[in-house]
Amino acid sequence: MALPRSGCRVLFADHALTKDAFIEDWHVVCDAFDRLLPGWQSKGRRVVLQRFTNLFANIIIATVSVLATLGVLEVFVFGLVLKPDDVLPNVTINGVVRYLPNTEATFRHPDGRESRVSINADGWNSPKASYSVDRVPGRLRIAVIGDSYVHAGFVNPEEGYPEVIERALQQRGVDAEVFRFGMDGAPLSQYLHVLRREVLRYQPDVVVVGLIHNDFDESYRVRKSRTGSSFMKIAIEAGQEPIETPPVEFRPGLADALRNFAAFRYLYYETNLHIAAKSVVSRAFWGGDDDVALEHISSAVDVRRIGDHDRNRSLTRYVFGEMKELSAREGFGLLLMMDGVREAIYAGTDANAYEVGALNRIAGDTAMTLQLPFIDLQETFSADWKQRRERFEFSYDWHWNERGNQLVGEAVTGLLVETFLNGTTLEFARAPARLSGFASRRPAGG
Repeated sequence: MALPRSGCRVLFADHALTKDAFIEDWHVVCDAFDRLLPGWQSKGRRVVLQRFTNLFANIIIATVSVLATLGVLEVFVFGLVLKPDDVLPNVTINGVVRYLPNTEATFRHPDGRESRVSINADGWNSPKASYSVDRVPGRLRIAVIGDSYVHAGFVNPEEGYPEVIERALQQRGVDAEVFRFGMDGAPLSQYLHVLRREVLRYQPDVVVVGLIHNDFDESYRVRKSRTGSSFMKIAIEAGQEPIETPPVEFRPGLADALRNFAAFRYLYYETNLHIAAKSVVSRAFWGGDDDVALEHISSAVDVRRIGDHDRNRSLTRYVFGEMKELSAREGFGLLLMMDGVREAIYAGTDANAYEVGALNRIAGDTAMTLQLPFIDLQETFSADWKQRRERFEFSYDWHWNERGNQLVGEAVTGLLVETFLNGTTLEFARAPARLSGFASRRPAGG
């Protein structure tokens, strides 16, 4: 009498995988079990099935437990108690990377304070809900281009230096509006791209460009990061003309998916793991070569990266020159501004003793050669430090605090008025045609 199908055959013979030649070999194994261990057919079947059932049950229980734990951490712990900064998604519009329009965020800082970010309909952090292309007759329009210092996420929107400029001009009797175009991580090369692709369509009367010490090498060095390839780069090689590399459209990836989780943002950013693990993440995840060493950091840049001053000078000459040509062709005034070497101010030493100080000299010399208005904030910050002894950045971050933004806005306003609005211009300044009729309407001495 034929034996009934064994437990072995029940497990394997009816499985879909038995169509595979390799699995068919299990029939041979089952026959051997049937001959040698006849009792296996009933008892063995129950034991094996029970073990498989227990295994699958344990896997399901463990999976549900892990997911439930992560859900509790995400919703309650990191969503209500240990809340990280809100996420600001990025997007490319009109060939320019920016923030997702009409989004709000709150940044939470180590000192317990919070700052708001309000991304307007055009994708820029600003207290203005949108930027109108149409002009209001008689109203001065100023555009400010820069990186995170213009984005100014560490202070509230109305406390950024572009808004300080707007209020200061209005207090002088000038009907003015200031549009800001700031993007985290953008270098000097990207400022030129933003000016061409985004700012010109608003027909500004004056364009202010804010320079930071990491703007130079990151303009020609390919920095592999989440948004790095979305910035225009300029290849600078000795004996060759500069070559522009257009930006790549920003597309969200795994890093953006992870940033959507509050738990990830807290554990990665709030604990400063992103700094400690920057070298590993750069190499393993982005395929880059960042090597973080705090002893080499000055003015928030790695001085090992900025030492090629011939290349820095060529880059600056090219970008400033391109901006000046646009200024002449489109009829707007151009004003350049650069952060000071704040470590030198606090230490009471000469800024030229610092490697980053060479970048201030390069920018200032190039602006003077091209006859462009330029502010080196070294003098502005030094004078205020001597009087008040209050630092211009946060204890936990190098970005300007409210006081720093206030001083920058006042300094820019002073040179802007002196250069373009008083009727008497500096010797090297060009007063664009659009600015005629914008002189202050406030009586002298008022």
